[in-house]
Amino acid sequence: MRSLREYHEATKHSWEKLYQNQHVLDWSNQPDPFRTYADCPKIDLGNSFEKMHSPLSSVWPFTHNKPRNNPVTLNTLSTLLYYSMSISAWKSYPGVEPWSLRVNPSSGDLHPTETHLYIHNVKDIPSGAYHYFVKDHQLEQRVIGDIVPVLWERFDGISKTPPIIIGLHSIFWREAWKYQSRALRYCYLDAGHAMASIMVAAHALGFFVLFVGAFNDDSMRQYLCFDKTDEQPLLFLVIDSEQPIIGTNRKEFPEIDIGASTYTNRLSGKEVDYPLIRLGHVLTGKKYRISIPQQDESFVEYLPHITGKQGMKINTVIPSIEYSLKWTIRHRRSALGFDGKTPLSLTEFYFLMQLLCISYKADFLIREGPPLVVPYLYIHRIEGLEKGIYYLDRVQKRLLLMSRGDMQYSAKELSLDQDIAGDSAFAISFLSNFDYAIQVYGDRGYRYIHYEAGFLGQALYLGATAMGYDATGIGAFLDDDVHTFLKTPSEQQVIYHFTVGKRTDDPRISALPAYNHLHDFGEDIK
Repeated sequence: MRSLREYHEATKHSWEKLYQNQHVLDWSNQPDPFRTYADCPKIDLGNSFEKMHSPLSSVWPFTHNKPRNNPVTLNTLSTLLYYSMSISAWKSYPGVEPWSLRVNPSSGDLHPTETHLYIHNVKDIPSGAYHYFVKDHQLEQRVIGDIVPVLWERFDGISKTPPIIIGLHSIFWREAWKYQSRALRYCYLDAGHAMASIMVAAHALGFFVLFVGAFNDDSMRQYLCFDKTDEQPLLFLVIDSEQPIIGTNRKEFPEIDIGASTYTNRLSGKEVDYPLIRLGHVLTGKKYRISIPQQDESFVEYLPHITGKQGMKINTVIPSIEYSLKWTIRHRRSALGFDGKTPLSLTEFYFLMQLLCISYKADFLIREGPPLVVPYLYIHRIEGLEKGIYYLDRVQKRLLLMSRGDMQYSAKELSLDQDIAGDSAFAISFLSNFDYAIQVYGDRGYRYIHYEAGFLGQALYLGATAMGYDATGIGAFLDDDVHTFLKTPSEQQVIYHFTVGKRTDDPRISALPAYNHLHDFGEDIK
């Protein structure tokens, strides 16, 4: 395999391929969702949480942040992680062992993403490298020592040294156990959800965030002592009270490593190798480019079928009902079914669309450049909006009607006959500007398109929850059937489906507390 296009084509779904696939889940070999570094001292993050009163509508723009004046403490880290990457509840079903849900969503609830923190001059905790042990809301101290200045220098940091750098890693086997070779896509999508989840919590605490995705995989793994583990570093989040700024001159890491622990728990009795995952990820790691300062004018050729259409302007709105941010974050769920009748008002719909039009700061984004992902919407139940297929222009913030008619059956069929895609208020096909991303960013662009799709999915999750609705990400769809149905050019490739509506619950499933030893009463207040 010599290109990411080959990997993408090989992992597309079709009914024929699915019928031929004889894969059966081995439940006795399901990977443990909780990674632990067994030989490391554990630091309890405690039960003292900082205030976070802002609603989502004041946080998600990411442009009106009031700089943080309070010192960064262990309680700050606890609040940041509790409202971004922690367990949100346990679920119980008769005859089945309880399973956990998390603040950040994951395909199949398998959670390949691991969170590592690099701490610099934070009160009540030594500077060093830490792993977030989700199950007990603890930090595992992999090594003591101030690593952040070295990381920041190698990233070509221009602004002051930040107090927090978070590394998001992925364990591919957790997703491959169920999704086989297609799992690499899910792992990258999950990283996009996680980066948005952390960014929202960070901004609510008065921080600014910069995403760093351009680095040498091998030297990074070696320096941080992950080269002998199953974890793959995907993305770093630089967090500070001022907007972090970096240059474009990446430096090599020292040949010596930081001497951190590599003694991890074994996740399964055996691990099945999927060569396509291994080769695909290697390809994304070979070439990367730092963001280019100006927009590539050739981008317009990838959307010839919508050029010149006026469309409806997405108005800036605030929904009449918007729950508190703490409640919203902790009560986000992936709906298993929708009622097939409850509509969204046009104001509520516009609120979700304006969230999709907001970008983020990353070393890999072209300044004022085109989006890597574009949404095509199947409108089922939006008051005041005609049913049909729409395209959301995220740059001009306008909605363009592409085709009229009832699309419930088509949305369901394209999403592998899943009712949730048709019973919702609306569904989305997120299409990537695939060829453009690879052309501009090199093979690393394959990661970036999935990060952005996951980021947008998290916007919809939180926006829907804040208004009393629900959402679900759909990673399984008939790839080329989507392209044919939407009449999109080959330069675009579908990478994610999503749906929003009013969920239905299974009365046999009951909820249990996330943690027995801690609780923030603020999360109960709507």
